[in-house]
Amino acid sequence: MTTKPGRAHPRRSVTLRAWAFAPVIVLLLTGCAVGSPARFWLNAQRRLVVAGPMVGPFDSLMTLAPELCTVVKQMPGATAGNTREGQEYCGVIYQRNFESAFYASHPSTLSHPLPMAGRRKSCKPPEFVSDPDAQTINIYADYHSHPAITGFSPEDLQLRTQRYYFRMMFNPVCEIRLYDFQGRTVFILEGGQFVPVKRITDDLRGE
Repeated sequence: MTTKPGRAHPRRSVTLRAWAFAPVIVLLLTGCAVGSPARFWLNAQRRLVVAGPMVGPFDSLMTLAPELCTVVKQMPGATAGNTREGQEYCGVIYQRNFESAFYASHPSTLSHPLPMAGRRKSCKPPEFVSDPDAQTINIYADYHSHPAITGFSPEDLQLRTQRYYFRMMFNPVCEIRLYDFQGRTVFILEGGQFVPVKRITDDLRGE
């Protein structure tokens, strides 16, 4: 079953909605074996849905993030840099059933239609999670990988790209960054803690 994202507040839960009877356009992940379950798809309204969970439960983002990066960087093209073979992956981090534990969904490889400068890669943050064990889901953050050893791109920090209050990204060496949209602060994971490293100004947010 599929849930609608919690957007207005990171702790807000959203009641499960059933999309099981709606027709869907199924898009299999690159590299999946024939006949394996779809990990992401477009629903009847052409909204991006991802399956979950892929990893979890974890008691904090600090413990979830390294495991998530380890799993994603094994996927095709995840460490290939900004080459033709490079691939960016986008998913979400969520809580379910009013519990405090964190889970990460499978990622999507759907990208934006326009090419990025410098052959950089892109992907679209999902809007829904399909988790068969969830009665309610609160999407806490989106996450994405960079196939090159970089930090947040200018587009990552733009207000127009915001869907949730938090955004996590990581690169092939598992440098993990977290962006707090409301707090306008970028953190980096060091020694098991998120340490603030940059304050985001209005011009960087595109305001």
